Amino acid sequence: MMITVFTPTYNRANTLTRLFESLKQQTDKRFEWLIIDDGSTDETQELVNSFIEEKILDIIYIKRENRGLSATINQGVQLAKGDIFFRIDSDDFATLDAIEKIYKNWHLTQKESVCGLVFFKIKTDGFHTGFHPFSSNFETNFFDYRNKHKGAGDRAEVIKTEVMREFPFPKYREEKFCPEGLVWNRMAKKYNAIYIAEDIYVCEYQEGGLTNSVLSNLRKNALGGTNYYAEIFSFKVTPFYYIKNAISFWRYAFYNGNSFLSNMKMLPLLASVIGFVPGVLLSLFDSIRLQ
Repeated sequence: MMITVFTPTYNRANTLTRLFESLKQQTDKRFEWLIIDDGSTDETQELVNSFIEEKILDIIYIKRENRGLSATINQGVQLAKGDIFFRIDSDDFATLDAIEKIYKNWHLTQKESVCGLVFFKIKTDGFHTGFHPFSSNFETNFFDYRNKHKGAGDRAEVIKTEVMREFPFPKYREEKFCPEGLVWNRMAKKYNAIYIAEDIYVCEYQEGGLTNSVLSNLRKNALGGTNYYAEIFSFKVTPFYYIKNAISFWRYAFYNGNSFLSNMKMLPLLASVIGFVPGVLLSLFDSIRLQ
């Protein structure tokens, strides 16, 4: 049994050392660190080579031309030698007992219906991200956690590698990004996860222009985004969530390259009736904001 800590990176030489230091100090060293550099133009390669030269961690480094995050994750899953797949982004880092906590709780995943563990992420100020509804270990699927149980905020997913291979990120034309929620929702139809109320991951949210960058990214990768919103209607959702996702679909639908009729066929008719006008108005407002 081994863990693959996977880090996709692009021009994060300024933050990778912090992640490296957190992995060097792990209380349990039974892991490999797989880094895929998605075409960085900074000093990432030289920096990682210096990590490797220290000969403290088992580091696998791959640099390739830029293909986007979704394709990078897919490649990482295929190359992972570990039975357990734990992604840590290059601008974040691990608590010093993260690997130890994963091994300590992994026995909870022995059922075939369970895909892995989900832990807390905390911010650098020590506060948790979002809202967690459970005070003890709880089994549920990714969709119900957020929609039935009202969990919110980023979490640290630690998934069986074989399950990650079962649910790769889909490729939509030339788009480089697909919402992670699409993969988690597909996984939720077959598997549950065990939610653990313990911290293993520390994240730092970057200030400045975040809303605009998210809007721009969703427009550039609108086919993946609209497929994510469309697939939500295969679940039983609350009226509020039904309306919200209908609006979000039409907010980006005119950027996904499909015809109007093709987009109409992606949703239940009622969802289009509800979401079309407010979605178009939001899209127009976004265009003004992005100017």
